[in-house]
Amino acid sequence: MARKKRKSFPLKHKRLYGFIISCVIFTIVIGFFVFLFLIHDMPNLDNLETKGRRASIVFESYDGKTIAVYGDLFRNVVKIDKLPSYIGNSIMAIEDRRFYRHCGVDAWGIIRAMWMNIIHRRIVQGGSTITQQLAKNLFLSQNKSIKRKVQELILALWMEKKFTKKQILSIYINRVYFGGGAYGIDAAAYRFFGKKAQQLTLYESAKLASVLKSPTTYSPFYNIDKSDQRTALVLSCMVDAGYISDNEMKEALLEKERLSRLSVPMDENRYFTDWALEQVQEVIGVGDEDLVVRTTLDSKLQKDATYIIRKTLNEYGFKNGANQMALVALDKTGAVRVMVGGHTYSTSQYNRALAQRSFGSAFKYFVFLTAFEHGFDVHDHISDAPITIGNWSPKNYHYKSVGSVSLLDAFVKSINTCTIRLAQKVGMSAIVDKAEQLGIASEIGRNFASALGASSVNLLEMTTAYGATTLNGIKMSPFGIISIKNPKGKILYRATSRPNKRVISSKNCEKMKTIMSALMERGTGRRAKLPFACYGKTGTSNDSRDASFIGFSKTLTVGVWAGNDDNTPMNQKITGGVLPAIAWRDFMLVALGYSKSIAEVKAEMTKKNHIQRKQPPKHRPMRTLLKGL
Repeated sequence: MARKKRKSFPLKHKRLYGFIISCVIFTIVIGFFVFLFLIHDMPNLDNLETKGRRASIVFESYDGKTIAVYGDLFRNVVKIDKLPSYIGNSIMAIEDRRFYRHCGVDAWGIIRAMWMNIIHRRIVQGGSTITQQLAKNLFLSQNKSIKRKVQELILALWMEKKFTKKQILSIYINRVYFGGGAYGIDAAAYRFFGKKAQQLTLYESAKLASVLKSPTTYSPFYNIDKSDQRTALVLSCMVDAGYISDNEMKEALLEKERLSRLSVPMDENRYFTDWALEQVQEVIGVGDEDLVVRTTLDSKLQKDATYIIRKTLNEYGFKNGANQMALVALDKTGAVRVMVGGHTYSTSQYNRALAQRSFGSAFKYFVFLTAFEHGFDVHDHISDAPITIGNWSPKNYHYKSVGSVSLLDAFVKSINTCTIRLAQKVGMSAIVDKAEQLGIASEIGRNFASALGASSVNLLEMTTAYGATTLNGIKMSPFGIISIKNPKGKILYRATSRPNKRVISSKNCEKMKTIMSALMERGTGRRAKLPFACYGKTGTSNDSRDASFIGFSKTLTVGVWAGNDDNTPMNQKITGGVLPAIAWRDFMLVALGYSKSIAEVKAEMTKKNHIQRKQPPKHRPMRTLLKGL
């Protein structure tokens, strides 16, 4: 039998397979070098678990004076197995329920998050594990890049190999940022509740776990309602995960939130520096290196503003049902020169300058500005007659209809029916778009009630928006940090010049100044009138729950708010043209050099007392101006 001849491989096939093998080898080699490039500057994980020191951060005023120091005052390193079990369980329930079942990267969690984001057509859920968060927030830069994401994944896998799950969770709770300047669970326990981490209750643990997604958004210092809602969500997730029972959740929800009264001295700068600390975290992150942060704060003006707020509350506010006030001042560059978030920081760290409140008629600024952009003029007339939209009939405050009035008079007298008719003519969408264009980041309802200030925004946003008129139509962008450097003087961050984006025409700016000036002369802003050109608008929400005055003159744009944290009404005679207007005027007079500062008053009183000691007065001395500070 003849031997069967073996078929030879076609030459063209050999060349094809050779090419494919070469490509595979080339890809592997390139991939290897790319991988080396991505990991060459990976951080060192040695002794990671025992690293307990957090960097100190020194905040300076714009002229170099130390205004606050954040550091390790309340910091202790704790181990997860030495804490009540519900502390770690609350964090895992809301941040990473499969923590003990994945290898550092949760493929199922990523798929689930992608699916939820597709369904909602926006980012509603993330797929990062606790291990990934630890790598991203504490060991890598905050820049969003493929390189950083790859390093995050590699670090997560590396840490899972190097440490046990309990060690990783311990590292996480000791290093993560809880807001309000607190890094680590022990610092946060003291910062929020005035106790050690080991003493936290179930409810308090859920409260701390709730802020991790966004320390500002869910902080009980800034947004009490959102904080409470998310705390309830954490407890609900703990029930779903089997960590606690329904009865335990119900008992926890009965516990009232208690904010700590810190034992260390606090001063009037901390409302501002707490806010600035959030910006430090955003621009460079906070690691082990000490930082010196030069800010925009004017410490002298901050002291004056704090005194004026306390004096106004002591003399007019408390007896009329107003227990809190806030004040924000920005210069023409957008630098925040003053931020007073309440009467006394050591009593309450809740920053009312960043709180979501209703600003009532102060929102009419956007309505009239949009009307001018649609071709209206200050002397055009509009009906002031009663109006009904569906079941809603907006009323005017102490005003009788005369038929029709000019837009100037409608603004000066703050006539609600005229404002609603203007909103109907230009459209609420255009008004909301203009507000967002000017810097309002809070969500505004596109209904006509929003034209009268029904939607909640914060004082800093409103003051920023008014600032565009100060700048003759250029958008104002607020900032609080000038530079960040290490103790050796190396600049790590420096504020750059803001883009000159025009958002209002010069012509319409003049129209706005005309009606805002008239409001100060003969309208609701008379109590805020200054002995020089000034512009502003009053705002009062329903039942006098909020009162505000926002305006500008020369180099400063200033906003003032008054009200109560629990949203209870003030005396009905407390409007934006009373309490806030008085404080606004007093501050502007001091800030612009037309009245004595607190430092000058103190110096005069010291000199006067010295003279009186040499020659005793015939009459009883007058009470010092500084009483009540």
